[in-house]
Amino acid sequence: MLGALVGAGVRRTRSQRSFRLVGASLPVLTVLLFAASAGGSVWVTNARIRPLLGTDAKGDIGVSWTQAGTRINLVVPLHGQVYHALLPGPDVSRPASVGGLPFAAIVKRAGSWLVAVQTWQVAGQPRAFHVARWKGAPTKLMLSFDGARLRGQASFQGKPVTGFSPTPAGKEQRIYVDIDCLGCPGNPSSWTSIAVVAPKTDGSFAVYLRPDQRGSRYRAALAGPNLGTTLAPDAQAFTTGA
Repeated sequence: MLGALVGAGVRRTRSQRSFRLVGASLPVLTVLLFAASAGGSVWVTNARIRPLLGTDAKGDIGVSWTQAGTRINLVVPLHGQVYHALLPGPDVSRPASVGGLPFAAIVKRAGSWLVAVQTWQVAGQPRAFHVARWKGAPTKLMLSFDGARLRGQASFQGKPVTGFSPTPAGKEQRIYVDIDCLGCPGNPSSWTSIAVVAPKTDGSFAVYLRPDQRGSRYRAALAGPNLGTTLAPDAQAFTTGA
């Protein structure tokens, strides 16, 4: 789910590849320019907003929200870069649900497409909204702990998620998995970022944990890859500590 510029584009904070909605404290133009540099699902904003989501018959996505008293409208087209405008065609989407889809704020279906606005939230990064568009099963992320290291697997519809994900502007961004710890020393009651790891060619990843990275629970987050017109949704997985 990558962002484009008007642009808009996609912004990337470590592992994020989605199209995201960016920051409340920044001027809208600055926010959108910043978003254009990200990789993965499309980033729209970091603002604490309640976005509206729609899709026309062509598969173009319209996202709108109010920020600082101003109504903002973005279109994530099936082809090309994101731009400021109302949805070109009538909204034909209807509410939908996708079992196990994390970060979900809004999920809709339009024809064979599923679209979603997901609330990306990991330790040490600003809360952000990402837009996804896909068909079939969502991105899958697995995580386990063997007492010494965290192991995981990232895939999308049976294929490993690895390597790079392109922005609508054509810039390649590395795909990463963000790892957080709950109950780590020094921060017993909150989530703490402990690692960022790039999946191998088979989608697998592993992180050896130091004593100061041992906690009661762990979570991993992955911004789904952009594959042409498909903006795969973000994924998340949890496991307990030993």
